[in-house]
Amino acid sequence: MADHGLKFEIESKTVAEFRSLNKSGELILQPEYQRKAVWPERAKVSLMETILLGYPIPEIYLSYETSPEGEQAASVVDGQQRLTSLLEFLNNKFPLDGLEDEKLREKFEGKFFKELPDTVRQEFFQYRFPIRRLSNLADEFVRAVFARVNRVNMVLTEQELRNALLPGPFNDFLKDCAAHQMSELSGVFSGERRKRGGDLEFYAEVFGTCIFGLSNKKFELNERYDKISTDFEEYQDRSAEFLDLLTFLSQTIKWVGRTRWSNIVDMFTLLHVSWGLRKELGGVKSHQATQVRDILDLFQRAVSAKKRNGANEETGSLLESLAATIGMSADETGEIVEAYTSGIRNSSDLGSRRVRSQQLTLILSKKLKS
Repeated sequence: MADHGLKFEIESKTVAEFRSLNKSGELILQPEYQRKAVWPERAKVSLMETILLGYPIPEIYLSYETSPEGEQAASVVDGQQRLTSLLEFLNNKFPLDGLEDEKLREKFEGKFFKELPDTVRQEFFQYRFPIRRLSNLADEFVRAVFARVNRVNMVLTEQELRNALLPGPFNDFLKDCAAHQMSELSGVFSGERRKRGGDLEFYAEVFGTCIFGLSNKKFELNERYDKISTDFEEYQDRSAEFLDLLTFLSQTIKWVGRTRWSNIVDMFTLLHVSWGLRKELGGVKSHQATQVRDILDLFQRAVSAKKRNGANEETGSLLESLAATIGMSADETGEIVEAYTSGIRNSSDLGSRRVRSQQLTLILSKKLKS
């Protein structure tokens, strides 16, 4: 058994004590490795109901740090969703809607914390949470405990575990990508996907693909992630190029409503192909940027029309416009759009990814290299 001199003390804290810790700033609800609060309201209400009933709750893991000056802080290693929900309820952020217990429902349904009787609130404040106290541990061990507890409980996504176990420059770069205006303009990530680290995982996979080539996501993402994270200095220049590419595309694409580029599959292909043509794209003049904008817009509209309606008048008209813009025949552009559309099925399959990237490269490179 590994001996790191770890201290795991068992104690308890009342709701009132957690409230005081939070008010004083001593409670750190969301350390860097923690995911964002993602519980839906029904889960929050269920927890408050459990407390009102006096039923037990799984233990909370707190990591305590004491400075040489005697300042103390408690970081939440496991239990962030529970404590965030608790503090929100105490601050009257949500009512008790959807209570399951019949007696509680009759008394408190729809009420905020401030509306509960004094005796009930007093008893609520005295409810005790079981605590597993981790004292003055090195950051690496705290992260390991966090990942281990959550892996056993199966409550974290793969990316949330990576965020915990692999902090550092690569993780910071992925956060810069996720915060880039490209992510906002495209609307490619739902709120739920962002909360669970799906945006970071997407950019990690795309960047890995740009560096190492296309792969099947299931088999190589973790290996590539570990390598880039460990040797990020080696990829520093290319990470800056990647952010520059995001800026170019965010300023070039027609972001009008949802487009094909608002889909994960198509955005993945766009970024991979654009990376391969980044030298050509980086040298385009303003009038050429307008042409690139038109080509990408006509292409995504043609793909959508083909996918939606097949070979109809709308699709034919878009193919003719695209063909005229890039200097190909309508039949040639039709074959490219047909092949790309077929590659949307089985979207993460290596063969489908290759097909999509090959076809979009044909469309863009025709103009850029002419």
